[in-house]
Amino acid sequence: MSKTLPIKDLATINKIKDYYIKEQNYRDLLLFLLAINTGLKLNFLLGLNVNDVKRKNSIEIPYEVGNGNATPNNIKKEIFFNNEVKQLIKNLTQNSNAAEPLFKSKRGTRLERTTVFRNFKRVCKTLMLDDKISILSLRKTFGFHYYLKTKDLMFLQNFFNQSSISSTINFIGINKDFDSSCNLTLAVNL
Repeated sequence: MSKTLPIKDLATINKIKDYYIKEQNYRDLLLFLLAINTGLKLNFLLGLNVNDVKRKNSIEIPYEVGNGNATPNNIKKEIFFNNEVKQLIKNLTQNSNAAEPLFKSKRGTRLERTTVFRNFKRVCKTLMLDDKISILSLRKTFGFHYYLKTKDLMFLQNFFNQSSISSTINFIGINKDFDSSCNLTLAVNL
C-alpha cells in the first residue's frame, strides 16, 4: 500500500480550488478548505451542522488526549476560520435551516465519508495529481504547512494525537531529504 502524501505546494492547492470553483462545487470547496486549514478529521467535519458554523469566526472542538478520548473536564480547542472559509460558509448557509447538515448529499442527507473519498479521488484523477494524494492528504497538508510556518512539532504531535515526534514528522511528510529552501512564507490559511 502506498503512503498518502500531504499537498506540499501551493500550485496544487490552487489547482484543486480552481477546479471546484470552475465546477461551481462550493460544498466540496468548503470541505477542502476546512480540512486543509484546520486539520480536523473528516468524520468531525461531516458531522457539522449549519448552526455549528453559521455567523461564527471559529469552531470549538473537544480536546482529545493521545488515546483519542475526550478529556473528562470538557476542555475545548478553538479553531479559527480564515476569510475565504467564512465567506463560503456565509454563502452556503444563508438559506439553510440551522439544524441541517453543513455538508449534504444531493438527496439532502448528511454527506457520507465514502462519497467524499470517491469524489476527491475523481478530482485528483481529473487534475492528473499524484495517486498518493487522497482525502487523508488534506489533514496532512494542514500539518505540513503549519510546520513550515511555525516549526512547532509539539503542537502537531498533540493535535494529531500521536505518541512521538517521529510519528508526527512521518505523518506530515517531513523527512531527512526535506528541502529547507521551501517557501517558508506559507501560511496555514491556504
